[in-house]
Amino acid sequence: MRFLKLLPAVLLAVAIHSQARAQKADPFGSLDEAPATASIVAEVKEIAPGEPFRVALKVEHAPHWHTYYLNPGQVGFPPSIEWELPDGFSASDLQFPVPILGTFEGAPFYGYEGETWFLQTITPPASLKPGETVTLSGEASWLACETKCIPGSAPLELKLPVATAASPNPDAAADFAAADASMPQLPGAWKIEASESDNQITLTLRPGAGAVAAPEKVHFFSSDAIEDAAKPQTLTKEGDAWKLVVPRNPETDPKPSTINGILRSDNGWLEGNPSKGLTLANLEITAPGGETAAGPATTGVKKAPGLILTFALMFIGGLILNLMPCVFPVIGLKIMGFVQQSGHDRSSVVKHGLVFTSGVLASFWILCALMIAGNIRSYGGQLQNPWVVLTLLLVMLLFALSMFGVFEIGSSATGAGGKLANKDGLSGTFFSGILATVVATPCSAPFLGTGLSATAALPVPLFVLSFTFMALGLSLPYLLLSFFPTLVDKLPRPGPWMESFKQGMSFLMFGAAAFLAWLYLAQVGTQLDGQKGLHVLIGLTVISAGLWIYGRWVLPHRTPKARNIGRVFTLLFLAGGFALSKPSPSPAPGAIADPSVIRWEPWSKEKQDALLKEGKSVYVDFTAAWCLTCQTNKAAAYNEATAQLFNKHGIVALKADKTSDNPAIDAELKRLGQVAIPVNVLYAGGDPTPHITQPILTAGYLQNLVREHLGEPAP
Repeated sequence: MRFLKLLPAVLLAVAIHSQARAQKADPFGSLDEAPATASIVAEVKEIAPGEPFRVALKVEHAPHWHTYYLNPGQVGFPPSIEWELPDGFSASDLQFPVPILGTFEGAPFYGYEGETWFLQTITPPASLKPGETVTLSGEASWLACETKCIPGSAPLELKLPVATAASPNPDAAADFAAADASMPQLPGAWKIEASESDNQITLTLRPGAGAVAAPEKVHFFSSDAIEDAAKPQTLTKEGDAWKLVVPRNPETDPKPSTINGILRSDNGWLEGNPSKGLTLANLEITAPGGETAAGPATTGVKKAPGLILTFALMFIGGLILNLMPCVFPVIGLKIMGFVQQSGHDRSSVVKHGLVFTSGVLASFWILCALMIAGNIRSYGGQLQNPWVVLTLLLVMLLFALSMFGVFEIGSSATGAGGKLANKDGLSGTFFSGILATVVATPCSAPFLGTGLSATAALPVPLFVLSFTFMALGLSLPYLLLSFFPTLVDKLPRPGPWMESFKQGMSFLMFGAAAFLAWLYLAQVGTQLDGQKGLHVLIGLTVISAGLWIYGRWVLPHRTPKARNIGRVFTLLFLAGGFALSKPSPSPAPGAIADPSVIRWEPWSKEKQDALLKEGKSVYVDFTAAWCLTCQTNKAAAYNEATAQLFNKHGIVALKADKTSDNPAIDAELKRLGQVAIPVNVLYAGGDPTPHITQPILTAGYLQNLVREHLGEPAP
């Protein structure tokens, strides 16, 4: 019942978390004041090359509003800073002050009210030159809740001169004193131990010299949600020690072996120290008998299995991987391959099984080499690279279209039978092993989680050997069919049914391509001012059309001229589609605004009127993601020359996005006498008279319109 009561808040928090950083329009509606505001200050007024310095983010909450700790309790997400730092600068993790225990809609939360400080350390490069001035810019974002939740954000900027030695900022001294006082301290005079039994963690607190005699309203706030926030924690005194019982969160699996977080007492912990919190970092959890409950305390990771057990887990995980949905396409291909080989002698069948296994092994070894070279010790970590994802996506699309019959690349290339010239089909079988590894990459299976975690910590030779066992597990079913030909004989004989089976299996390939497309769009979709996603989808369509041209015209019965023309058009379509689909260059962190790109701001009637009152020129683009003409206009008209012209005239570009229903935009369109988009309007030099463009834009037309109403820009 508590969850049902919280469900609206949960859904709201999930929805706004995905949109909070992109939201620039006023989110406060009819509120008299913002639920929370943020500002930033540096501890120094001048920085020195290579010398770290601290910054403090100050969040001021309106009465009765709160934001969240790193672990929010049940619902919410914590404040964060997304920096755009100059080259060579780095920022530490955000340091959170001691939180409070509150209630929201009857459920507990961990968070902050009133004036709250968050600290962060920034390290400049040693290559800075004294006399320079650096600008640190970024954005703070948070979720503020009272009876409802509202995401907030604020731009951050610090301009700091560079000197040979850093100098303190006296204006910030009081702020950092307040921030330091709110931060948790090291245990110092307190000796703290942790044990676990019956899904309860017991913290034993033994005071020493300088410790507060009797802590009050003690609560533990973990940083990794190992406690059940919905259940109360109880504090009792036993002799000279205090014991805090913390109910374990049943959803933490595997159970952490260490305690990390903040221990709060309302009257503090150390005499003369205003901090109400103690930092618990990698505090080992032991069983009641004193033995470690779950692994070494120094790492906070579940104890790694032995080497033999690790290899066994990897082998079993690779075997079970054959039953995962992402490997189904290869299962179908190999079944067809064995059907095709059912009439062959045993040595031929065994040879194909060994060659398939060698393809799997070679692929896993190459994958290991890439992971080691890229310092990636996580299976599937290579999918963080959009070029890798695009390559896999194109491979899946290629084979899906081929299996469906759009074109033929030779059935032996997919292991579906037949022979490559003079190679008895072994090349196709080897490639099937490679394909099995490719489609298995995004998948995991039972036993793999523990095995992969242990494998990541192994030295390079054992790291490779562990993945070799996984590859052998993946290959085992095909090896068994190869070495026991009687099993192959039980498979159906080749026949017309194979074509239907092949086409049916193509939809599994299309499914794998769809997953990779979803992942790829998540990585690159925001490029080109959010237009990249459309480019990718059109590019994949163009590539598919190129393969269709190949399948229709590059055929043996066509004339040589027709085949050559087909090849040329195929290459043109493939190249054009790839050019549209490939990742676009993104601006480097800390780069200044590019004058060759139009910088769009969200439209609102209030913002438009305010800009016009300031005498500024405003350009409004009424658009939507579902409006194809709008997207065509963007590609045709908003080029580098247009952006530079906008920049020189100081035109503020506003985007009125109708992708979702927006009554304010509809009302503005009605005021302008328009009923359909695209609609583009120029307001010149603060004049509220709208100059509405023609529906179809070109760069020349738009630039001429600007010059007509604003003249030539000053040199």
